[in-house]
Amino acid sequence: MELGIENEALAWAAPTMLGFMAFMIGLLILFTAVRYQKSKETLDNIWLRVVVAVPLLFVIFGSMEFGPMAWGALIGAFALASHREYQLGIGKADSPMRWVGSTVLVLMMVAAMTHNRLPFAGEGQLWIGLGLLVALIGIWLVPLVQDRAEGVMEDVGRAMIGFTLGWLFLHGGFLLHLGPVGTGACIFAVINVAMTDTFALLTGRIFGKHPFRPTLSPKKTWEGVFGGILFAGIAGYAMQPLIPALSALETGLLGAVLAIMGTMGDLMLSAMKRDLGIKDWSATLPGHGGILDRVDSFMFVAPSLYWILFFIGA
Repeated sequence: MELGIENEALAWAAPTMLGFMAFMIGLLILFTAVRYQKSKETLDNIWLRVVVAVPLLFVIFGSMEFGPMAWGALIGAFALASHREYQLGIGKADSPMRWVGSTVLVLMMVAAMTHNRLPFAGEGQLWIGLGLLVALIGIWLVPLVQDRAEGVMEDVGRAMIGFTLGWLFLHGGFLLHLGPVGTGACIFAVINVAMTDTFALLTGRIFGKHPFRPTLSPKKTWEGVFGGILFAGIAGYAMQPLIPALSALETGLLGAVLAIMGTMGDLMLSAMKRDLGIKDWSATLPGHGGILDRVDSFMFVAPSLYWILFFIGA
């Protein structure tokens, strides 16, 4: 299929993704026609999710076509929105520590957008490490400047968790700078998250009987988790051309490992919500909850993929 896409990796992946989306929407139309009266509420929710998710996927893949400026800006916007939702969730939206974290995230976003034009470019490791160090020092400086000790451990700990969530997510921006494999790595990460989430939901709804972590995520089942990992591994096998330094078996294994990391991210953010007594981080995305509810898996998949590819020299 000729789509006029200049990026080689994106041109390879786009027809497959479009075909997969058309197939899944077709199945959903068929299922709606057969089961709508019996599953009206569930199907309405699924269709709402689809209406939000499909345009979002086009924006995500479109930003890759336009390079680091567009991709870095998109990733940075998601990171900042996630950081803000977290701060609102813990009731610290106006905290000076929040502004320290946000400032460092903005600087990291700029680095991801203009990385190849900056000194010591490398593949982003300097900016990733430096961002974490500056945020840690800056957040700790706040109570020192305020000359206070009460509640310091709790405030610093919560502020660092919030910053770390955005910091983890921003690895996605630096994925694009991993040399020739950069765009392929970004696509691999996005598709991995989509496949894991989609098939964990489907296999869990169809075959799920055994609760996985009932306290953290009551609807998750062992069957759903294994289904998500299995199909992510199959997708990874099929996506080998995106990471040509690895064999198909290796990209399949990589897909399964990333699915496990994404599931961990999902559960960790669920644990935070349970602790805070909230259902969703916000209502920004209809049918999905907040930005943080939607990107929790990518938050762990992106850094895992970044460092795996860096250390193996792919």
